[in-house]
Amino acid sequence: NSNLKTLYQEGAAALSFPNACSKDNTETVGQLWNVAQRITSQMMIPLMQLLIDAILQEDTQRTKLYAMAVVPQISQCKPSLFKTLKESLLDGQATTSRTSDIIADLQSTYDCFGFTCADVGAYKVDQLGECDRLPFNLPIVEYVPVTDVHDLAKIDMDILQLEILTSHETYNFAKYLYLYGRNSPRPQETANDRYTLRSLSELATSAARRSATFYNDFAEYHNNPNYAHSIIVQTLDGTPNTWGARSAAQRTEMVVKTAAFQVLYMWAMAEMADALNDCRSQNAYSNLGAAHAWDEVAAYLVGSLEGPGAGGSPDKDDGQLLWSLANQRSFQFQTMNSEGYSEINSELEDYMYAGRGELNAYDCDNLAITIDAIVHLLMAPLIQSILRFAVENEGASATNPSLAEGEAYAFAVLPMVAKYDSAAAQVIRENMEIRDGVAPVQSGAQVVADAFYDGLDQLGYNCQAVGATPQVDACGRAGGINNVRSSSSGLFPMGMKAGGSSATTRSGRGLFVAVIVSAVTAAAQMA
Repeated sequence: NSNLKTLYQEGAAALSFPNACSKDNTETVGQLWNVAQRITSQMMIPLMQLLIDAILQEDTQRTKLYAMAVVPQISQCKPSLFKTLKESLLDGQATTSRTSDIIADLQSTYDCFGFTCADVGAYKVDQLGECDRLPFNLPIVEYVPVTDVHDLAKIDMDILQLEILTSHETYNFAKYLYLYGRNSPRPQETANDRYTLRSLSELATSAARRSATFYNDFAEYHNNPNYAHSIIVQTLDGTPNTWGARSAAQRTEMVVKTAAFQVLYMWAMAEMADALNDCRSQNAYSNLGAAHAWDEVAAYLVGSLEGPGAGGSPDKDDGQLLWSLANQRSFQFQTMNSEGYSEINSELEDYMYAGRGELNAYDCDNLAITIDAIVHLLMAPLIQSILRFAVENEGASATNPSLAEGEAYAFAVLPMVAKYDSAAAQVIRENMEIRDGVAPVQSGAQVVADAFYDGLDQLGYNCQAVGATPQVDACGRAGGINNVRSSSSGLFPMGMKAGGSSATTRSGRGLFVAVIVSAVTAAAQMA
């Protein structure tokens, strides 16, 4: 209650200035949005306390009552967790037979709702202790950061919540979330620092993107430095003659896929460029909150919802970023590794540890090679997605949401393809861009796959890395996927084209550097 009073006063103060709500003053809306999110967070605390109390008292009626207030909100946090708790607490008779598991699941949502274990407290002191706070180096899949970048990784929840809001056609609130953020707070150096949030809009328009490998190619291709931002805002605003005038399902797909795979892909590239700059300035920790630059790269490629386990979350609905996309497509295109997740992600894990080792050792030339390899590697799941929707969109109706998905994925790579092969890019665009009066994928999905074929060599892998489905084959021009597999030693037989080093060599060298640096650091601490 004390916090609510303070937040109310903060909101009132924002409204107290002259012309606070004038059309020319957009800052007030952002301030009020920020305060409103924190008020909502505080309001959730007593509801969570009451639900835990009802569960521990084994009061099924009160459990069902408070679960109805809490559990639906968990859908904005993690889809798999929502499904589990809905089944336990809302579907049919509420059960308390899994008390410890249910409470642990509820406690895992505190971070999403914006409060802590200390805010909820212990239950009757000796019956249920206060839960433990998240470790600062919470693993991002199997990559263990050396600094706290968890709040950066939570930008993936903005993507998830954009999908929820747009699917319910609440476009005004979706736009507020896009413009002002909701889940990724910036670090506060002191208690008096203003509470601020990172936003997808900020990442989509930041001048920091200019250092990204392909930024200039994207800006020139679209003739718009804020190309993705324009698409998202027009779609949310319902602008005529844009995706904003399409069906609700199509608007959702265009907003969500553009944010995840154009905005955040470019931002991840910018973070890699920043890491290289930190390397060359001999300061790997010169970032906001003293975060390690390479840890930030992992945060924006994987996100917070995949969890710490190998391969990421087993529920495909959890992940929102490129890591999740690669895993989804690996099953469809037969590019899974022996552990059941994407071979692309397996390669990415090696590169992530290699890059950190190189940055820690200030081996900047090799770090640049690793970065180039990652940037190109991450195009593979996007190409797979284009091919998947090329198949789906042949003969698709004008309102089918897959049309929006196919175009969004295509524009996530077209400027890069055009850099290598303008003719191939033109073929892909003519088939994947939706135009009035023109049938989608008029040349057929296999023609789109064939257009990618020659460019794959420039990306550092062959067509086997993209793979095949029963309907489309990235190796069609090489006699088919089975023919390539019978004569190939793996998905990356030629190695990444980044500076001419092979993937195996690059990863092994980086891992070796990481081990040496860790050993030296440990020895120094012991001394």
